Amino acid sequence: MRDSGDHKSKKLERYFSFLNNVMKNNVWAGIVLAYRFCYNFCYLIGAYTIRYFRIFAKKIIRGLKPAVRFLCRAADYIILRRLRGFADSVAAETRRFLQGFPIAGRLVKSSFKQGFASFLKTVFAVIPRRAVKRHRRSLSTICNLAAPAAAVMVLVMTINLWGGMTFALAVEYDGKKLGYITDESVYDTAANMVNDRVINTDNSFEVKRVPKLTIAVVSKSEIIDENAVCDKILENSNDSICQASGLYIDNKFECAVQSRQELDALLDSILKSYCKGGPNERAEFVQNVEIVDGLYPISSIVSIEETRAKLTEQTVVDKYYTIVKGDSPLLIAAKTDMSLEQLRALNPDFDKKIFPDVKVLIQKAQPYLRVQVVRTTEYKEAIPYKTVQVKDDRHYKGYTAVKTNGVNGEQRVKAEITYIDGIEQSRKILEKKVLKKPVDKVVIVGSKSIDNRITAAGDGISTGRFTWPLPSCRSISSPYGWRWRQFHAGIDISGNGVYGKPVVAADGGVVAEINTAGWGSGYGKYIIIDHGGGYRTVYAHLSAVNVRAGQKVSKGQFIGRVGNTGQSYGAHLHFEIRINGKSVNPVSYLR
Repeated sequence: MRDSGDHKSKKLERYFSFLNNVMKNNVWAGIVLAYRFCYNFCYLIGAYTIRYFRIFAKKIIRGLKPAVRFLCRAADYIILRRLRGFADSVAAETRRFLQGFPIAGRLVKSSFKQGFASFLKTVFAVIPRRAVKRHRRSLSTICNLAAPAAAVMVLVMTINLWGGMTFALAVEYDGKKLGYITDESVYDTAANMVNDRVINTDNSFEVKRVPKLTIAVVSKSEIIDENAVCDKILENSNDSICQASGLYIDNKFECAVQSRQELDALLDSILKSYCKGGPNERAEFVQNVEIVDGLYPISSIVSIEETRAKLTEQTVVDKYYTIVKGDSPLLIAAKTDMSLEQLRALNPDFDKKIFPDVKVLIQKAQPYLRVQVVRTTEYKEAIPYKTVQVKDDRHYKGYTAVKTNGVNGEQRVKAEITYIDGIEQSRKILEKKVLKKPVDKVVIVGSKSIDNRITAAGDGISTGRFTWPLPSCRSISSPYGWRWRQFHAGIDISGNGVYGKPVVAADGGVVAEINTAGWGSGYGKYIIIDHGGGYRTVYAHLSAVNVRAGQKVSKGQFIGRVGNTGQSYGAHLHFEIRINGKSVNPVSYLR
């Protein structure tokens, strides 16, 4: 054995030495030999693996054959033989069943000939009895097989039924059963949810906090949660609550209406009643108006007609002031705590109706729901001319003469006007475009100083044109004409702080008459100046007379001071122009 091993090792050494020499001499020949060696090696490994696997498989099959034969015999004994027997029984019973049809047919045919009663007896009694007797074995077998299956089914159903049952509380509310809950906290939560859903404006709706609860065994599927309990409480409360739309004004609940559509239409109609239908206007409520849909107590539901009456009723009525004797526009404004602009806006021709017992509107009625309309409009308006005064020291202060008459201009105005309840509240000018420029009025005014003492004689020259007698004030508080059922022969000039202001001669002339006593006459202290040609002027209710009778005065010369003497109800200057002893309206002659 040792010599054989040495021989093999020497053979291998010679083989590898040969390979080594070949590779040294020729590289490509070495590569080919190496490839052939690897291929032969892999082929031998695969061949031996397949051979041994086949040998192993044959041994396993040879060892399992007895076990397989045993299992086949056992299956044939336990199952197949019984199945074959059952199949044979079913086949035999099927043949008997089919053979019974001809027999039944003959019985039916024979009974039909004997009469209808016999036919019915045969069909419903004889044939079924014979069929049961003929197939009693099969029926018995079927019952024996079905009974265990039915018992198993009943057991499964019972287990399933009791497995789905549990203990619960039956809830009864106002005599009506709501359902089953797990515990009392479910009902408490549902009651709170009901209170949250119902808008209880008048506190007329109340949820019972202590319902009737009883223990019961029910299916788990019958148990309801707090949401379902809440819905059922609301369903059972249909006689006290309903779905409606609530109207809130300035976050205050006013009423609820069942139809949201009717409420929206009502509010739209109120807005449209203040609109003119123009494209450049928008209307909105002055108050904050909000509609909230929800569940409301029936006691808070009103009709749409009642809602309309409530929203359009007058919460502030018209208020008037009755003029009394001695009132003037300024005095009325002071008594009513209003401005002249406000009085004139509420009362057209206000200044022409200052008579006793005449009512003046000082507060306009307002509806409950007020509407603001913003309207953009374009209109033309006059551009007032400016008055430019040119001083002339040749005349006394208070002397005026028009050199150039003023002419108003014209412009197109685009404005955004805001109305509340149909009365203009503000006007925002958006754009102005001048169409015609105004022409300034040039007035010559005297600049010669007036002596506050008793003045020296003037020139006494009458110009034939009268100037304003009270330079510091140009407001007429009482016009010429009838007032308080008496004729007012002149005009009253008055204003704030007018007492003691200088009075000037309306034109040059001679002082015809004075009264310095302040009593004994309705005029109080007064001055009458004769201007010639039948013209005379009267200055009454003075506080001081600064001229003498027979004295010459110039136009615009200082002659006295405003007072409150005689029959006077406030500081003012009563001024008259008389022509041949008859009074005329001074406004027509003054410049």
